[in-house]
Amino acid sequence: MKPTASPITMEYRVITNRKVFAFALLGASLVFFAVHFLDFPGSVPDFMKVSGGGTLLDVKPSFSEEAIYQRLALYGEEGRKNYAFRNVTVDILLPLSLFPFLFLLMLRAVKRLALGPAPRTFLLALPFVYVTFDLAENASVLALLAHFPDRYHALASVLPYLTAVKRAASILALVIPLSIFSVLLVRRRPQEIDLG
Repeated sequence: MKPTASPITMEYRVITNRKVFAFALLGASLVFFAVHFLDFPGSVPDFMKVSGGGTLLDVKPSFSEEAIYQRLALYGEEGRKNYAFRNVTVDILLPLSLFPFLFLLMLRAVKRLALGPAPRTFLLALPFVYVTFDLAENASVLALLAHFPDRYHALASVLPYLTAVKRAASILALVIPLSIFSVLLVRRRPQEIDLG
């Protein structure tokens, strides 16, 4: 009698399936492109238009309370409303759509390495750290916008560091697995590399 795979093994096979990975890549790419290059309510071009060319705080963080509130003021009322809207719509969809791709990419990379539990856990945690800090950043910005022009000193001081950790985690979650695949491609003949 042929042995049946355990539920854990079957689940692992599903999430490392090439079709699942391709679907995650396609979804992440479409959402990223739409948010950054198409003009619709909540997109980056839409915010820049409504705010008079303003730059989102999560694109270019300011590391002083005065600079943060100065930028919020320059956005204007419509710009601040637009920013609040995108933080409860587009800026939730974006990290959640990128997460499956980043996690599956990292998973496919680390399974090719003989790693101990600690470094493996650290690498697989990076996409979770990215999403967690992105959502925390969104919540902080929403609070600042909701009470503007009143100031939340603690939130304003923490906000740029939430952004910095989010940015670092997202970059590492992408660069590390791509670097692993690149090293493998250099060390082995191309036909020996299985990216699946």
